[in-house]
Amino acid sequence: MLKIKQIDPNFEPSCPGLLIIDTPGHESFSNLRSRGSSMCDLAILVVDLMHGIERQTIESIEMLLQRKIPFLIAINKVDRCSEWKSIEWGTYSQTWASQNEIAMNDFNVKFGKLDIQLKEQNLNCMI
Repeated sequence: MLKIKQIDPNFEPSCPGLLIIDTPGHESFSNLRSRGSSMCDLAILVVDLMHGIERQTIESIEMLLQRKIPFLIAINKVDRCSEWKSIEWGTYSQTWASQNEIAMNDFNVKFGKLDIQLKEQNLNCMI
């Protein structure tokens, strides 16, 4: 079961505007990722649950850490877990509660691997 911890209460993001850059994962877009990370105050790093941490993800993490940019990690493609049941227009809570044991076990295995990969990058993530 996931435990969600509160973000540091002293963290105060400064965001006069919002710029969202969805950079493709292909290595040829390294310059685009570099430029995007140099102009943001807060980043959301999206990681594919099915593939985990890839070379481009490590590159992005290194850029964010080097520039001291606070970032969140969002996991996508959770719905590709074995026997995952999607609920059209359902809330996160409704969808999560409707999963069977096989789907939850698959999610927990993949999430556990991702957690280890993040720790290998010296990231102590709050979940």
